[in-house]
Amino acid sequence: MYVVASFQFSDGLETAVAELENSGVEKREILVIPLDKRTENPNMFDTIYSSDGKSLVDFAAVLGCIFMLLGGVYGFLLPVGPIFGALIGLVGGFSSGFACDYFYTKRKHRALLHKTNLTEVFLLVQCTQEQEEKIKTILWNQFALGIATISPMPPKVL
Repeated sequence: MYVVASFQFSDGLETAVAELENSGVEKREILVIPLDKRTENPNMFDTIYSSDGKSLVDFAAVLGCIFMLLGGVYGFLLPVGPIFGALIGLVGGFSSGFACDYFYTKRKHRALLHKTNLTEVFLLVQCTQEQEEKIKTILWNQFALGIATISPMPPKVL
């Protein structure tokens, strides 16, 4: 039987490993797996094959429509006329909406990249069924983010 726990890299992890060793779990039955953090920025523009459901042109289209309407209305007062006023409003609204959405999404992606409460370490403990509850208690007391139990598959009879 295996007990898997996720931790932030902290003193709680070190204490959990020390308590597990003191409670009778041998060193060779404990496996600590540190995870690498993502260093590159995620893609801002989606492709056909991978999409996150967010679009950078939604807000741009809304602002483009609003500015096009205003350009058409106030184009009667301008020397360029309502058609060119609407086209100028469309281009200006679309580009300003796209820029706002692009910089907002970029900032949100950067904040997600540097989020500190992500899982950094997995701890895998091989144990017997009698030790399971004791090990889970130790891990919960040392602030594990999550715990799972994996039972080995029974041997197949031929």
